[in-house]
Amino acid sequence: MGVHRVVDPPGVLPQAATRLDPDPRVGPDEVRIAVSRLNLDAASFRQLTEAHGGDGAAVRAAVLGVVERRGKMHNPVTGSGGMLVGVVEEVGPRSPLGLLPGDPVATLVSLTLTPLRITDGLSRWDGRSEQVPATGTAILFARSIAAVLPHDLPEQVALAVLDVCGAPAATERVVHRAGHRPSVAVLG
Repeated sequence: MGVHRVVDPPGVLPQAATRLDPDPRVGPDEVRIAVSRLNLDAASFRQLTEAHGGDGAAVRAAVLGVVERRGKMHNPVTGSGGMLVGVVEEVGPRSPLGLLPGDPVATLVSLTLTPLRITDGLSRWDGRSEQVPATGTAILFARSIAAVLPHDLPEQVALAVLDVCGAPAATERVVHRAGHRPSVAVLG
């Protein structure tokens, strides 16, 4: 579940943590992903863009700051993160995920609970879109979910199609704000 990666506060699950340890060394049941692209949650991107007056360089610096401080992409204002695509680099000997080195994957768990390290300063991103070309590493836990992508599926398409990680949290917020007991239907 990744509790061993929690730096602060001790004893909480990764999503509730203020900071995770993004060390790229893989534990026995972990998987390291070579990150190629992040997809920021729409609420997070909008908040960052508005907070920085649409200044792409300032948005880029803010995302880098969040990842550096928290060891994950977990916007402290919106509570949201996003997802990523990349290639499996290393698999711990006890990982139950069935992933192999070289597999192109999309993570189907939120960046709010994924240890993340950015190593390129997001130099290929202008800070003006939710899709973020990036170089770095991410760690998946035994209970993480990742989809192996077809080799002919462009990563931008994969991110657009598979970015549903924030849907449950967004639904909960909308339902909670309604102030009564609304009905929710899930289609698909």
